[in-house]
Amino acid sequence: MHRFFVSPEIVAQDAVTLRGPLAHQLGRVLRLRPGAEIALLDDTGWAYRVALEAVQPEVARGRIVARWQPETEPRVAIALYQAVPKGSRFDWALQKATELGVAAIVPLITERMVVAMAEASGEKLARWRRIVQEAAEQAGRARLPAVSAPVPFARACEPPPTGALGLIACLHPAVQPLRAALATLPPESLAAVRLYIGPEGDFSPGEVAQAVKAGLIPISLGPRILRTETAPLAALSAILYALGELDRPAAFQP
Repeated sequence: MHRFFVSPEIVAQDAVTLRGPLAHQLGRVLRLRPGAEIALLDDTGWAYRVALEAVQPEVARGRIVARWQPETEPRVAIALYQAVPKGSRFDWALQKATELGVAAIVPLITERMVVAMAEASGEKLARWRRIVQEAAEQAGRARLPAVSAPVPFARACEPPPTGALGLIACLHPAVQPLRAALATLPPESLAAVRLYIGPEGDFSPGEVAQAVKAGLIPISLGPRILRTETAPLAALSAILYALGELDRPAAFQP
């Protein structure tokens, strides 16, 4: 079943009207016909199965036949703070981190970044959010991860709140294995994780020192040096596994 995020007012009543690019996608791209069913998500945790009654390039109409709350979101909110790599590698990291279940993505501006980025244009930020939305729809997520504008590391490096862990993956001599860092807070006490991933040249010594001062735990992701777009996926997968999230069955359908 095809899934699409829409604004909550569109699914406020049983009769649903879809216009613009979504109607075009349903009619022209997917070539759906009356009687086909799609799932709409309102980004509040609710999903709606909609039976299409009319499909035209400019407008599609349907009726809600079921409502439910998919249990697809991790029970521990994970925010990814990712230094922006050059080229299209950040797009790939956004997509895969969304599939894995991050709650928020904060692009980082760091000292050793290869790409110059004082700020992201509105166009670039809109593209990042579009990539995240498409990945969330494909993965059957009930909520969209928030994607912020790029933030300087000095501003993003904050003490984690009570019940949260701040982890910074780096090549610092005093790193802990990820498993040991996660054990500092029992799973039942852990409400959130903030994961910081550096650029191609790693975080600078000054950035790591600032992170340690703020209460972040320097962690290792093993004996091999990972690319900046590979590191978050390895860390996220390990964190989700340690928290038992990968033991949960698929739960999108009502």
